[in-house]
Amino acid sequence: MPNRLTETDLYRMKSLTQPIAHDNQYFATQTTVDEASNDYRGSLLGFTNTGELIGHFDNDNYSAKSAVAGATYLFFLSKKSAEDTYQVYQVPYDGGTAIQISKLAQSVDTLRVVPGTDTVFFSSRQTDEKPVAPYEKVPKVRRVQRLYYKKDNFGFLPTDGTYRLYSYTANDKTPTSVFESHDPFALRDIAADGHHVVFTMANNPDNDLDFGEGVYLSDTQTDTLTNLTDARPTWTFINAKFSPNSDKLLLIGHTDEFDVNTHNYVYGITLATGEFTDYTSELDEEAHEALFSDFPQNLDAEDAFWVTNEQFVFRTSWQGHSRFYLNQNGQNQRFFDEHARITNWAVANNQQLIVTYSTPTVPVKLATLAFDSTLTDLYNPNATFDASHEYVEPETFWYNASDGTEIEGWLYPPLAPTEKNPIVIDIHGGPHQAWTENFFFDIQLYANNGFGMLLLNPRGSKTYGQSFCQAVVGHYCEQDYTDLIEGLDHVLTTHPEYDANRQYCIGASYGGLMTTWAVGHTDRFAGAVAQKPVTDWISLAGTSDIGYYFIPQELQCSRFDAETLWRISPVAYAKNVKTPTLIIQGEWDARTPVGQAEEFFTALAENGTETVLSRHPQSWHAMSRLGLPNLRIERIKETREWWQRH
Repeated sequence: MPNRLTETDLYRMKSLTQPIAHDNQYFATQTTVDEASNDYRGSLLGFTNTGELIGHFDNDNYSAKSAVAGATYLFFLSKKSAEDTYQVYQVPYDGGTAIQISKLAQSVDTLRVVPGTDTVFFSSRQTDEKPVAPYEKVPKVRRVQRLYYKKDNFGFLPTDGTYRLYSYTANDKTPTSVFESHDPFALRDIAADGHHVVFTMANNPDNDLDFGEGVYLSDTQTDTLTNLTDARPTWTFINAKFSPNSDKLLLIGHTDEFDVNTHNYVYGITLATGEFTDYTSELDEEAHEALFSDFPQNLDAEDAFWVTNEQFVFRTSWQGHSRFYLNQNGQNQRFFDEHARITNWAVANNQQLIVTYSTPTVPVKLATLAFDSTLTDLYNPNATFDASHEYVEPETFWYNASDGTEIEGWLYPPLAPTEKNPIVIDIHGGPHQAWTENFFFDIQLYANNGFGMLLLNPRGSKTYGQSFCQAVVGHYCEQDYTDLIEGLDHVLTTHPEYDANRQYCIGASYGGLMTTWAVGHTDRFAGAVAQKPVTDWISLAGTSDIGYYFIPQELQCSRFDAETLWRISPVAYAKNVKTPTLIIQGEWDARTPVGQAEEFFTALAENGTETVLSRHPQSWHAMSRLGLPNLRIERIKETREWWQRH
């Protein structure tokens, strides 16, 4: 009989991401959750082209990630201990000892290789400023002068940092600094000539209200920098890839027409002429990863790769799953459209990709995906664990909202159903995110413990086209909320095995907004869990790292329009709340700061409503996915126990 999932099984399961190919070998980063160190440990694994495990290529360092394939060496980022910074290492493909290349005071951010060589480029931010202030007997004052001065999952942004790019060729003594800037830049790719480098960076870095990011070409031999997209100063580009002949670039970016929720598409530039090509906007599909899960670790953000100088492959997110297209001669041919999420991928050869993928019942597998749509499994890091545990297969369904709009949802039944079962509606964040057809550890655990789990993608969600995504802008807490309630009603009507007296609600971030909004407007829920919620838009405007632009863009009103902001703030309706409400909040959260949770908790407590504020120390906004392992486990446990008590 299969074992039931428990919270501590998080320590036993393995994530696999960032696959790459070299000749007849594949490599991927395996991440485990280490209970003893309360940290994540990454290992670089090598495989034959049939999926046979060759071994570890990282000298069993504390944690490794982000490998690139050189001609004779594998280069990767790793650190020797929890306290160390990530540095660059090289190791021969036949194994042997990994050699540390870089010895910088700060971590290396990005690593890229010159195609077909053993020359790599890597970037690093260098500053003496600390993003999270340590305890000091004689602390210094931090003076803030910019709107954008802090960043969630990082802390305070440096004011005197230098951003450097280094070059290194195997067997050189030391890396060479080839470019530096006082403004941040993101290394994207290296041309085949080994000295042309492409970045993305802010067009006007001193203006925190200008979000345009351009594509810049640097010649490290002549020390020249050219803005390749200066004709599109308001656009935001997030990636760029040289073609094999280095005469063209693939770009991922958006027009900024719809501000933060504008879809990204695939574009191209011919370097000799500057000709700009739109490859994918006609698809109306998001070309940057819009799917999420609480399970995979060390994900990269690659969305398009060249196959030949005239062919490229790109991924989109559509209706909660991944799609893949091969572009040949300007024509997009779809070759993957299954109920799965391709978490990471790379080109293996001119016939197939090497991928890591997940489904609702498959935590992760390494596989090849051929351009004829054949998916071939190679390796499952959780094969033994999966064989002794059972996962729930969700039912996919669509329902019509009251105005006729079609909404997609997934219903995970309890693993061992009874005549009448409790049901939980889990609301995703964003709102411009989407529930997806991949493995969720927490959803499976709740289903293993007897709860039906309902996941809905109401209007505002990504992966259903730009207009569906845009529908919530200027209309928060309106049709998005009724989409959710109507979806829950639909399930209760069509599935009489669920108990209407045991309905529960949970959500995080925007989902926390919807949860706290719901308990202020209905008493139908027996219990609610609001995680890192937005509860007061007036205070969020000046305390969130993104509040100063999020409110005018998403709510379509000024931060000084107190009447509008208060009308859609859940704390304004806290006096109506009778539902027992658990509030879970990260104390380092800069996106929806701790004050949001404190305001709602205080209002409920003053009103005599049963409530608990669970404060998670040293925890950012992404606490459920990237937080300290013991606190991730505690979050799931306290949620489950809250529902069981109510």
